[in-house]
Amino acid sequence: MIDYAHTDEWRIPVVPPLRHDRAVSQAAPPSVLPQAIIAQGQVTRREDRPAVVTTQALSWPGVMLEAGKNNVTEADTVVLNQHFLSLNVDSSPFIFEVKGEHGFRRYTVPPQTVWICPAADPISLHVDSTFSYVRMSIDAPHLDRLLGRSDDANPIRLRRMFGVAVPQITHLVKTLRAEADNQNPGGLAVVDAVTTALGHLLVQHVGIDRPRPTRLRGGLSPMARRRTLEVIHAQLDSRLTIDMLAREAGLSVAHFSRAFRETMGRAPHQYLLSMRLEKARRLLEAPDANLSDVAHRTGFADQAHFTRLFKRAYGITPGALVRQRAR
Repeated sequence: MIDYAHTDEWRIPVVPPLRHDRAVSQAAPPSVLPQAIIAQGQVTRREDRPAVVTTQALSWPGVMLEAGKNNVTEADTVVLNQHFLSLNVDSSPFIFEVKGEHGFRRYTVPPQTVWICPAADPISLHVDSTFSYVRMSIDAPHLDRLLGRSDDANPIRLRRMFGVAVPQITHLVKTLRAEADNQNPGGLAVVDAVTTALGHLLVQHVGIDRPRPTRLRGGLSPMARRRTLEVIHAQLDSRLTIDMLAREAGLSVAHFSRAFRETMGRAPHQYLLSMRLEKARRLLEAPDANLSDVAHRTGFADQAHFTRLFKRAYGITPGALVRQRAR
């Protein structure tokens, strides 16, 4: 049982999409991440301690990552539009003061532990340390989508916590840093997989709502599941309907929809859309990617429809993603 020093709850509202900045020079990159995700409030930095940034990944859809040495000294009623996580990679703990109901209180973040500030949770703090960090932000709707909560009226809610000592969280953050340092050799699929695992751990250890237990009911039979997924993956570029999938599974539309949701954790149309968007994102990684062709090959009605749904899912238009990769 982990004993956390402090928690604050905040229900996450609808937040604006993540801002994706152009990749910066590795020779002397500026510190971008904190300012990019501030919805309101002000951050003060020490002029005699310039920021030292060693790693940046600014173009991953829904996720930003940065590593370096801290030069932030104060945050004044800052509200973030992303979930924020910072890992202390120094050999020593650092101490900062955080404002609560009864004034400022001191907190310690030991080495290899993280502190977490959820989206939309106002925070004021003082810090006087040049500790080394790896910090990242996760777009709240993007995290909901990765964890299969995009259709849920209640979004994922996290607590503000300091000194969270969960080795798996530490390893996953470092894995993302390694991906960034090596120019993301595994592609965006690896970033999504690691972020999904990280999201599950955050819900487990700092989530306000306990993970809901898996309900064991009558889902699709193994044969019906296999046949349905075969059809979906083989015909992502066609106008598949729920009626067509239900016929392939040998079930009524109503029975198929209920059974599919029990088996896959989401409605058939949501699963189909997510598979189309994932295929589109992979196609956009090609050097000669053409938006109209990608939209056609992934079953979207037209390029405008594709662009709208892609931005809703990833917080960036497909055209902007292609331009970032070209740069």
